[in-house]
Amino acid sequence: MKLRRTLALGTIVLLAVQFAAAQTEQPATGAPHLELTKKCPNLRYVGRDATFELGLTNRGTGTALNVVVIDTLPAGVEFISADNDAQREGSNVVWRLGNLDAGQSRTLKINVRCNQITTVRNVAKVTYCAEAQAMCEFPVKGVAAILLECVDDPDPIEVNGQMTYTITVTNQGSETGTNIALECVLPAEEEFVKAGGATEGKADAKTVKFAPLPTLAPKAKAVWTVTVKGVKEGDARFRVNLTSDQIAEPVMETESTHIY
Repeated sequence: MKLRRTLALGTIVLLAVQFAAAQTEQPATGAPHLELTKKCPNLRYVGRDATFELGLTNRGTGTALNVVVIDTLPAGVEFISADNDAQREGSNVVWRLGNLDAGQSRTLKINVRCNQITTVRNVAKVTYCAEAQAMCEFPVKGVAAILLECVDDPDPIEVNGQMTYTITVTNQGSETGTNIALECVLPAEEEFVKAGGATEGKADAKTVKFAPLPTLAPKAKAVWTVTVKGVKEGDARFRVNLTSDQIAEPVMETESTHIY
């Protein structure tokens, strides 16, 4: 009976030692915690490229398993490329990153082209055994690219003869131009006869001013005319100044006419 008690006590001690050793060899696993950030440009214009940058960090104490990052492309942008072996799946760009150890970070990038005037809102999320999400946005604007042209007809003219300057304004850009105004300055060799076109023009001595054109759509044109009489011989220089809401400094065009 005494021998059996001794053996039982030895067995309990051995099991206790083995359990303690197992606890030492296999510490408890910590928990992962993923943080996702996202960066966008402040502003882009139609037709220009933009880059979305995602930052992913495991701020937990355990490994995140089978990490997947999904970035959903919004309307108004066209996918160009993505790094780190991303896959395009419909409107999503998907990274399958595998495991992310505690403290480890990854940076992911997408390149897109902005193809319409809008506010781009781009959302990305990361999944493993929990989820994180990040969003950024930026405006995409158009450009009102105004082209000013002035042509005289006929040229040359005789003294006391008449000719007409045709002024054409074209919006070559992607945004509507607003409050487009023309001011024409006649040289000493010319005298005002009449004006017409897209808006009303009024003459004051050697200056002709046209009322502002409220809007000019992308790719649209507007035309004005100024008819003058030659009053003395010379190489006359007719000048047109254009201003609009989108132009910081006036645009100037000069047309030369020979009067004999």
